[in-house]
Amino acid sequence: MNKYQGKDFNKKKTKIDIDVISFFTAVVIVMSLLFFVSAHAVEVKTNTKPLFVYSLNSCITDLNKITPTEKQIPSELIVAQAIIETGWGTSRFANEANNLFGIREGLKVFKTKCDSVADYIRIINEVPAYAEFREMRQDGVTDALLLARTLKKWAADPNYTDLIEDVIQHNIRGVYEL
Repeated sequence: MNKYQGKDFNKKKTKIDIDVISFFTAVVIVMSLLFFVSAHAVEVKTNTKPLFVYSLNSCITDLNKITPTEKQIPSELIVAQAIIETGWGTSRFANEANNLFGIREGLKVFKTKCDSVADYIRIINEVPAYAEFREMRQDGVTDALLLARTLKKWAADPNYTDLIEDVIQHNIRGVYEL
């Protein structure tokens, strides 16, 4: 009997064939995934509403750690105004000046977007135009919809507070956990 009789050499060849097929299948899958990611990169880049809201809320949470409770502003209200003023963070002012609230003074430039939020909080807490806001808050009002009514002087648009309320009701509440 030949020493090679009874041995199945096809098994080894089959295993090599399967390894080669597996390797090329893996390469095709990886390349497909890379193509899929690059083909959809524009969609991901332009669909940043959740990223804008959650990064802004993260900043608000951090600022609230150093802001006395009686001077804090509801996250929904801050986010709603930033959405209105920047078109969900896409405006030139938001991107080039980190200015999320249309804060003038020549168009203020901030080092970070968080600095813009901090200045917004300072303005609401210090500028006489927002005394009614502070009075309502001091009386225990914490609902962003009610407090929004006191921000008529933020913008020249007579419907500005209606717009804030609309954004809160239809774009924030029930959509984002703030």
